[in-house]
Amino acid sequence: MKVTGAGLPTILMVNSVHDPATSYEGAVAAHRQLRGSRPVTVTGGGDHGQYLNGNACVDGIVTGYLLTGAAPAHDTSCPANPLPAPGPALTNSYALS
Repeated sequence: MKVTGAGLPTILMVNSVHDPATSYEGAVAAHRQLRGSRPVTVTGGGDHGQYLNGNACVDGIVTGYLLTGAAPAHDTSCPANPLPAPGPALTNSYALS
């Protein structure tokens, strides 16, 4: 049985180009099979944790979709959050002496 999405409302799909756990190619293939789906591609990032993680572009699209059911009119892309700046090394206060 092939899943096509026929009869479903618009499906919003958020995927990062460089997510190591979810291949971008798989997301593109799913989008092609699910009629009426609308992908939001996060470019330049390394993971899928873009929603409610400080990415205003993704947050606006996903929140709008969840509140109203409205998806972008076209396939959309958002820049990824910048990588975090390196900070001081963490120390283990429980290290054995």
